[in-house]
Amino acid sequence: MAASLDLVNQSFVNELSKGTPLYEKTPTEARQILEDVQKHTPASDVTQEEFKIPYESYNVKTIIFRPTDASGYLPTIFYTHGGGWILGSPTVHGSLMEDLARQTSAAVVFPYYSPAPEKQYPTQFEQSFAVLKYIVENGEKHGLKTDTLALAGDSVGGHMAIAMVQLAHTRDLPIKLCQLILFYPVTDTAEKSATYTIYKDGPYLTERTMDWMIGAFLPNEEDRRNALTSPLKYASDEELSKFPPTTIFLSGADPLIGEGRAFGLRLQKAGVETAFLTADGQIHDYVMLEPIRGTATAKAVVNLAALHLKRALDV
Repeated sequence: MAASLDLVNQSFVNELSKGTPLYEKTPTEARQILEDVQKHTPASDVTQEEFKIPYESYNVKTIIFRPTDASGYLPTIFYTHGGGWILGSPTVHGSLMEDLARQTSAAVVFPYYSPAPEKQYPTQFEQSFAVLKYIVENGEKHGLKTDTLALAGDSVGGHMAIAMVQLAHTRDLPIKLCQLILFYPVTDTAEKSATYTIYKDGPYLTERTMDWMIGAFLPNEEDRRNALTSPLKYASDEELSKFPPTTIFLSGADPLIGEGRAFGLRLQKAGVETAFLTADGQIHDYVMLEPIRGTATAKAVVNLAALHLKRALDV
């Protein structure tokens, strides 16, 4: 099925198609490609505080993005990044984090977890939760309000944000979660929805790319069949009923549309205030990619996400 993209998205896809697919690259090569695409000058009106949180023998680099002119204790957004568990970094996602900090007047906490395949499930979940737990218990040291938090994430970062909600509940983290924002999330690593067939060859994100990424993070297929790795199918209704109000932003052309929409429907049926919206003409990663994040649709989606976060955090 041919996808109808806006001119900016189509131009980006056309240019990208001239190169070798990511799944034919080494992880190191693939990471550098995305770093090159995402090169930008950090904004002067958003500061970055860097520190490290110990998890076992590894220190998880963590960045806090906050408005330069902010004062006092700031509301907190905990953001887990996408990139197929293989890619992504504070640089790759920097512009989006700056937008969210700027538009919400809140601090955005960004854990830079170890990538796959060097580390695999459940390491990325555990490292991110270690940072979340630290922030909840030590937020004041960093000028953060942490009695109430919002969670957000893109793609597999959305997958991880869902897991953070689940772990916060099962491990009795003393925190109120007021909002969950998911940009085109992964919600099922065990089975494929119909949109995997429709968008098998993209544009941009393809079935083979997702197979490569899931295989790097979850090489053991049995690990794909639990509530954390495939919440769409394996999370119980009772578990989902405890989720905070959730907004899911889908792409207009993306293998992940089906599972994102289906997860939104499950949350609604569990009684959670949930909205899911599709951004026509946009490919996967549209709110993050430097060449297309300036489109009117991408900006409108980020503005709406920031508004939901701002209202939930009562900034």
